[in-house]
Amino acid sequence: MKEASVHMKHMKYVLVLLFAFCAVSAKAQLTSGTYGYVFTNTPLWDVTGTYHLSGSSNGVTDTATFVVTNSATGAITGTQTETLNDGTITLAIDNTVTGKIGVRAGIAGAKLKSSGPVTGTLTGTAKGKSTETLVESNLTIEVAFTEALKLQAGHVKAKEKFSAVVSTSLPGGMTGDWTLTNDITVAANKLTGTGTLTLSNGRVLTYAITGSYNTSTEVAKLKLAGQGEAAKTSLSLTTTGANMDLTALKGKVLGQKPTVTVP
Repeated sequence: MKEASVHMKHMKYVLVLLFAFCAVSAKAQLTSGTYGYVFTNTPLWDVTGTYHLSGSSNGVTDTATFVVTNSATGAITGTQTETLNDGTITLAIDNTVTGKIGVRAGIAGAKLKSSGPVTGTLTGTAKGKSTETLVESNLTIEVAFTEALKLQAGHVKAKEKFSAVVSTSLPGGMTGDWTLTNDITVAANKLTGTGTLTLSNGRVLTYAITGSYNTSTEVAKLKLAGQGEAAKTSLSLTTTGANMDLTALKGKVLGQKPTVTVP
């Protein structure tokens, strides 16, 4: 009986170890693979494109075409060709454009400056500044701009200023939605891989991934560092479980700071 009792104790010990092992094994094991996320309520705006604007003030009509590029860091560069006409005088303006996009009080927008030569009936120089406000509800941009002109005809010099508020549509396909696809390689508790951020207009930004996975808490933490065109931008993610369900995201891309927190 004593031997049987010892045997039973041994069996109980084995069972305890077995249950403990099963409990550990039952925890989600992260495997190498592809994990994707879709963002429809955390917009990223790319204002790269061609815009045609027209406005009038004090009898002067202004038609302009902007061709701008929104870099991954948020800087905006481009050109502006513009024609001013008051029925008698026609001026052509060929500006360079610089600025930066950002988000203030939850609203995306940009501040731009422009400068260039004036030709036509009169010659001179133009300097302008504008504020662009993105209107998410109808996918348009409201532009309030002012342009100061220094003009000359022979020995006669003059200064003029033109201001207007106009609206234009975002380029086709830009809705603010975006996706993030992470190709993850798992080695013990270390994570590496490549992230692909795809904007609604089809533009793609790529990232190098490093991170770690805690097998006890099933929490993964990822750092995404921009590569190539996306250099100097970054994202950080926190996920949970074997499916890498997203619980938190923050970063800086296209001059904006996407943030996600899942309760």
